[in-house]
Amino acid sequence: MYDLPNYRHLYYFWMIAREGSIKKAGDKLNLTPSGLSDQLRLLEDYFGKQLFERKTRKLVLNESGKMLFENCTKIFHQTEEITLAIKQKVPSKLSRIRVGVLPSLSSSHIHEFVMPLFKDKNVSVVVVEGALNDLVYQLDNYELEIVLSDRDVEKKYKKLRSFRLMPRKIVAVATEKFSHLKKNFPFSLSEIPILQLTRHSQIREEIDRYLFKHQVIPQIIGEVDDVTLLRLAAEKGICVSVLPLNTVNEALSQGKLIKIGELKGVNSDMWAIARVDSARMEIINKTIKKFISIK
Repeated sequence: MYDLPNYRHLYYFWMIAREGSIKKAGDKLNLTPSGLSDQLRLLEDYFGKQLFERKTRKLVLNESGKMLFENCTKIFHQTEEITLAIKQKVPSKLSRIRVGVLPSLSSSHIHEFVMPLFKDKNVSVVVVEGALNDLVYQLDNYELEIVLSDRDVEKKYKKLRSFRLMPRKIVAVATEKFSHLKKNFPFSLSEIPILQLTRHSQIREEIDRYLFKHQVIPQIIGEVDDVTLLRLAAEKGICVSVLPLNTVNEALSQGKLIKIGELKGVNSDMWAIARVDSARMEIINKTIKKFISIK
C-alpha cells in the first residue's frame, strides 16, 4: 500500500492535465518526460485507476481525472490564499477573486465592475486578460471566479451562469475637422476613414450589421482589439472611431472629441460569467447586483 500522495504528486498531475502533455509539463517543471511519467504512474497506482485517456500526442482527462483536477485546483488556490495571508500578514479570511477580461472590452466597463472589489478590505483581486475560450476554460476549472465577456456562454456550459450587465450606447466620435459628418448621419460615414475593432468582438458584429442595414460603406483603415487605441486614433484626427459612449465621455467633456452620431439600437453589452457552485458566489452576486439588467 502506497502512502497518501503528497503535494508534489498532485501538482505534477495538475500540470500534466493543464498542458495536455507530459513533455510540455516537463518543460515547464524542468523535469524529464520519463521522470514525470514515473510520478504520474505512482499516483495512478495509488488510486488504482488511470486518470487520463491516452490519445494521439495528447493526454485527455477521464472522469476520475476530471474529479481529481477540480479538487487539485481548489487545493492549490487555497494554498495561495494561505501563503498570501501569512506572508503579507493580512486577515486569514481574505477572499481572493480572480477576474478574467477580454482585451476588447472597454477599460471603463472593467473599471466600473472591479472598483467595488478593490475597495473591499476583505477581498484580494487579480485581473488578467485573455481570449474568451481560454478564460472560460480557466473559469470552468476553478482557476478564475469571474469572466467579463462581450457575449453570453451559459448555454454551452452547464456549470456556468451568465449575468448581463448594464448595456452602453455606441457612438461615432472624431475631432472637430469631421464635424460636417453630423449632418446626414450615418450615411455621411460612407468612404470616411474608420478604425474598427477586430471581428473577435461582439460589438464589431453589431456595428457591421448596422452599417450594412443603412448601406454605409466606410473606408476601414485598420482593426484593433483595444478600445483605448480606437479613442486615441480618433483624438489624433486620423479617423472616425465607433465605440461605447462611456469610454469617451471624458474626451468629449474636454473637447478632445465630438460626437458625430449615435448608432441607434446598437449597444455594448458586457456579461459577467461565474460558476454556479463558486465558493465566492456571495461576493460575486453583491458585485453584480449594481450592474445587472434584465436578460
